[in-house]
Amino acid sequence: MPEASIAVTPRVEMIGISQTFGTTKVLDNVDLSIAPSEIRALVGQNGAGKSTLMKILGGIYPEHEGAVRIDGHEATLTSPRDALREGIGLIHQELSLIPSMTVAENIMLGIEPGRAIYAKTSTREAARSVISAVPMLAQLPVDALVSELSTGLQQRVEIAKVLSRDVKVLVMDEPTARLSGPERSDLRDLMVELASGGMAIVYISHFLEEIFQSCHSATVLRNGLVVDSGPIENFSLRSMTRAMLNEELAAEEAAATSRSDRHIVEKPVIRLSAVSSARVTDIDLVVNAGEFVGLAGLVGSGRTRVARTLVGAERVLRGRILVDDKPVSFQSPRAALAQGIVLVPESRKTEGIIGSATAAKNMILMALDRGMAPWGVVAKKRSIAAISDTFSGLQIRPADPMLEAKRFSGGNQQKLLLARVLLAKPRVIVADQPTAGVDVGTKAQIHRLLRTAGADGTAIVVISDDLDELIALCDRIVVMKNGRIIGEYPRSEITRQSLIDQMSGAESAQTS
Repeated sequence: MPEASIAVTPRVEMIGISQTFGTTKVLDNVDLSIAPSEIRALVGQNGAGKSTLMKILGGIYPEHEGAVRIDGHEATLTSPRDALREGIGLIHQELSLIPSMTVAENIMLGIEPGRAIYAKTSTREAARSVISAVPMLAQLPVDALVSELSTGLQQRVEIAKVLSRDVKVLVMDEPTARLSGPERSDLRDLMVELASGGMAIVYISHFLEEIFQSCHSATVLRNGLVVDSGPIENFSLRSMTRAMLNEELAAEEAAATSRSDRHIVEKPVIRLSAVSSARVTDIDLVVNAGEFVGLAGLVGSGRTRVARTLVGAERVLRGRILVDDKPVSFQSPRAALAQGIVLVPESRKTEGIIGSATAAKNMILMALDRGMAPWGVVAKKRSIAAISDTFSGLQIRPADPMLEAKRFSGGNQQKLLLARVLLAKPRVIVADQPTAGVDVGTKAQIHRLLRTAGADGTAIVVISDDLDELIALCDRIVVMKNGRIIGEYPRSEITRQSLIDQMSGAESAQTS
């Protein structure tokens, strides 16, 4: 890691920042100072206030207490446009792209070449110029609609969009959540290059190892307060985790890293027999009651397509799906829900959370079709009790089910999705990236809840880019590539290296 060139005048200062939503104070007198060429980690549990603090810096929440200074002068940040004018760029945890527009149009949105009319060719060339300057963006197809891209490619469009602006303060909120290992390495190189040119970078990540590899300093938030701050050398992985979490969550995090072998009774709940759907071919997959089956593979390998096929969101072109050894034909996710098969979607923003609805309404959506609304009438007392118990059990913050879902942090929105699934009393949970972008404590809680569901007999399919997560959770791991299953490992044979080798093709190359 390069040495930071620390200047006398901070590039950005946030002084005495406080923010309240309703009666909930989410930030309390927070100070943050970052010098030119400094990469500062901002870490904390989901709901600690990290994203809220950065949205204030980005002009999204103008009504707050405290002041923001850029290069020594006080900045008035009443809108994202004001923030861009001050040279502040944000790469959000939740994608902020326009799906119906092309990659080039998204990258250049608001700064399109041309004066009077839209110049398509110039816009494409300007976007190509941004992409060609950064190796990790080389795969971006400038003419493709964003809606046609995987979540990983959309993440790279977000990065390109910010880099097309003239920014001197860059906020990166979970930028590596959907990137592969080599892409994460490329992003670290890019940050070092940008910082060497004088840019101040705020780096938010729940991958703590990345922080120690990339950052010069760190600030730790807990419950809206700064609890520790200083050079990265002052922290260890253990001390940073302890600063983030209370003792109870720290114990859960430690417990989640260990798991004993289990004996699974062969009682198939759901089976795919030679199933082909959009971009997947001849999938044979069996999941038993209480069993955890992982789907591993690189982005684009077909994992999410299999998940969508399991829950009726992709049409089966050939083959059969069987539930309890009886053929079924799911025409929609609602038909799969009727059989107790539910999905925790990859993108909570576009496929999961309804931001304008309350947390409570988000939680009971699936349960309405699973006994919570007999004869079309919501069982009010029963639903209120279930929501209250689940809210408490998942430790969702702020602890207000009547708050709009968009007011919750990304990690707490993920808990809302999990609550929705659990309230539906599922027989099969298909969890696509269930802990993407959540902190270590929330990750431990989600793992615990999934294990509890498995112990009660629920069959669970897990898709994750985090191989350590798959190894910790799963009884079997199925490896996919190019829309096909290319390998399967029982728990006793699972190693991280064997998965990496097969996913990348190294194993087949060695045996050929």
